[in-house]
Amino acid sequence: MAFVTIGGLITLFLAVAMLFTGTLNTLFTKYQDMRVVKGVGHFPPSPFEHPFFQTACMFVGEFACLFIYLLTTTALFKSCSAAIQSKFVKKVPETEVLDVVTTTTYVGDAAVSETTVHKTDERMSLLLKEQETKEKQARYTNPLLFAIPSVCDLLGTTLMNVGLFYTDASVYQMLRGILVVFNAILAIIFLKQKLYPHHFIGIILIVIGTGLVGLSSYLYKSDSSHAARNPVLGNALVIAAQLIAAVMMITEEKILTNYPAQPLQVVGWEGFWGLSFVSIMLFVLYWIPGGDAGRVENSVHAFAQLGRDGKLLTAVLGSVCSIAFFNFFGISITQRVSATTRAAIDSCRTFFIWMVSLAIGWEKFNFLQLGGFIIVVTGTFLFNEVIRIPKYHAWYEAKKADDEERKAEKKLLKRRKI
Repeated sequence: MAFVTIGGLITLFLAVAMLFTGTLNTLFTKYQDMRVVKGVGHFPPSPFEHPFFQTACMFVGEFACLFIYLLTTTALFKSCSAAIQSKFVKKVPETEVLDVVTTTTYVGDAAVSETTVHKTDERMSLLLKEQETKEKQARYTNPLLFAIPSVCDLLGTTLMNVGLFYTDASVYQMLRGILVVFNAILAIIFLKQKLYPHHFIGIILIVIGTGLVGLSSYLYKSDSSHAARNPVLGNALVIAAQLIAAVMMITEEKILTNYPAQPLQVVGWEGFWGLSFVSIMLFVLYWIPGGDAGRVENSVHAFAQLGRDGKLLTAVLGSVCSIAFFNFFGISITQRVSATTRAAIDSCRTFFIWMVSLAIGWEKFNFLQLGGFIIVVTGTFLFNEVIRIPKYHAWYEAKKADDEERKAEKKLLKRRKI
């Protein structure tokens, strides 16, 4: 009989919330790109195409999470949280995980019994986990650590913003499915994670599906005003951004594995560093001549456009809020499960973006894109074990448990030597 655990419900809520906020963010961002608004001076109305400014808005949303984190660490909040947790957390008695072994030896004709209490493998596993937690909590989490993923976030998000100028919202999101592939490759190299046959089959399907989606945007160009302007360039930029995003996720997982950090804290500090870096870039880009109202990136022009168009301002504020919550839910998924699972869940929001884009007339339906989408989703579900093959997964579960037991034994032996 299957039971739904509190932890499982929390993970499910995080996944659904991540899908919802991520979908809103992509739609808000695409809507911004489509608005043509008058800006500063004598310059004519122009599209709201400010990739670095839009990235800065994203970091504003993330930075706001740091204030929420500081609020939740106050003494009053902690006391309330501890009172609530004390009602639900149950400690496991040590007697449930101990083996009592009685040995009898003979000295002449006299029998001598000796009772020895041995900790079982389960108890040793708990002790090892508890020791790792204490060591992790003893470490100081330097905020500078989060500057590394924030740089990746800055580069990846800016590339995706530029890519979204030139391709469709649904194609943009479908191509992001390749993130699972990059994430898996980097997880093998840097996190020493082991992949099994269904993971590799899933990766192959994702690559094939992504290729079909990219091809569909090139072969079936729309004549509407909302059509993609340069799908080849846009698609290439989006795919390149996924490699950078994968580096960011692996870096975050590495940090969260070795240092104590709460999701709000991680998102907040990444927002702080990202906003600091992009502000410097915006200042420099403003003084370089270019095509954005006379500058490479004209932030003054961007603010003027926001002031003249209430719908555009609403879309920007919506993207700021949605990206803050999206990253919070994503970091929570990484902490509770893994970065690979986060990437798999992220790729599933494609369906919702595509349906909305079709419903409001931003895109036209074509079967090649549908076929590519089905293949991408199948590969994603297979990779993330949503699709399960009974006999194979029975072997997989046994093999995975055996591999994890060997890994735990090696780690325990290593600690004993130390």
